[in-house]
Amino acid sequence: MTFPTINGIGLPVGFLAQFRSLVARKLVRNTFVFSSAEVANKAIPFLLLPVITRYMGPADYGKVAIFIALMNALAVFVGLNSQGAISVAYFKLRPEELRKYIANVLVILGSSTAVVLFSLLIASPLLSARLGISRGWIFVAATMALAQFVTLINLVLWQVEQRPTPYAIYQVSQTLFSTVLILLLVAALQLRWSGQLAAMAISTIVFAVLSLFFIVRRGYLQVEIHREYIRDALAFGLPLIPHALAGWMLTGVDRFYLTLLQGSASTGLYATGYQFGLIIGILAASFNRAWAPFLFSRLESIDTQGKIKIVKTTYVYFIGILFLALALSVVGPWFIRFYLGGQFRAASQFVFWVALGYAFDGMYYMVVNQVLFMNKTKWLATITVSVGFCHLIVSYALIRLNGSVGAAQATTFSFFLTFVLVWILSSKVYPMPWRFWRYPSTTEAA
Repeated sequence: MTFPTINGIGLPVGFLAQFRSLVARKLVRNTFVFSSAEVANKAIPFLLLPVITRYMGPADYGKVAIFIALMNALAVFVGLNSQGAISVAYFKLRPEELRKYIANVLVILGSSTAVVLFSLLIASPLLSARLGISRGWIFVAATMALAQFVTLINLVLWQVEQRPTPYAIYQVSQTLFSTVLILLLVAALQLRWSGQLAAMAISTIVFAVLSLFFIVRRGYLQVEIHREYIRDALAFGLPLIPHALAGWMLTGVDRFYLTLLQGSASTGLYATGYQFGLIIGILAASFNRAWAPFLFSRLESIDTQGKIKIVKTTYVYFIGILFLALALSVVGPWFIRFYLGGQFRAASQFVFWVALGYAFDGMYYMVVNQVLFMNKTKWLATITVSVGFCHLIVSYALIRLNGSVGAAQATTFSFFLTFVLVWILSSKVYPMPWRFWRYPSTTEAA
């Protein structure tokens, strides 16, 4: 029995359609599992707020917030973003070469961490005095950045293997383990902010050791120094540092400014209100994981009417996410007053601005995908870095002018500016009928 050929291969005509359907279902399932794990990871700390805020005051929570901001800043330089190169090497190298490649990424991690630790030996006295946390905790932050990098390697490998289940179980398990430790050290032993930091450090380091164990057990590590692998990983990671640093500026530098200008109590209130506004960001990111593959599948060959449908969907999304931000601005302050400790009621003033900022960030997702599709990431990086440095000035100025709420206003401004600039870039590299009402309808054209 012979079958009609498809692309020169003797296969049943329906086989290709069935195969595509299977791949599509697998993609949707994997996207759902990966997204669910990330949403759960961010939801659990949020649900912990009513407990934490009854055992810690705003100043305590401010110390936690500034510690996390410091750790994220150090993470930009610890490992030099080289873990991302593994996701590319996985598809280019043979298994025996990949093992050596990962070992050389760990060499980069060790070397960069040594440089960071040496720099902290010099800078830690000043940082400790300015930020209000001891030198010991500053070095713990660097250690946690190293541990996070090891875990990221393990997670990257699960991603490229298309194994969302262990990825999700691992991430959620780490968050739950950290949560139990926080409840034990903060609520039971009443160690306040130092208890939460200790719980975070223990869970991060324990799961980094587990990650290393999984990497070795799956045969992904063979220690052998290769300069070409180091150069290749650095060539991937180093150009991403300005982009990563700009991202940190948009979401982390405000904690530093508030601590320096207003004190750790203001930082704690801001971080609490920020958690509520971030809900919009989580929803937007989750939607984009489903939207982006759908959009990319249509941008390759699409007519004007198809583009108009996408534009209309985008505008509906804009209205919807702005409405959600406004709704959260009404519900959020009520939730803060009702569920959180009385000392945190002032955190409600930040919810509107942060929620609005993340609404603009969600709108950015809807226009940036065209830029990514056309591979114009160089211009995208230029915008991100420029806005990041602009945010340094705007955030400082608005905090000086309007007090702590100025930090939230600066967040809104910077996310809005990013959205507008990327929308302009998107319309240049992949024109869309954004003024679709000027186009003749299908009926009129006929």
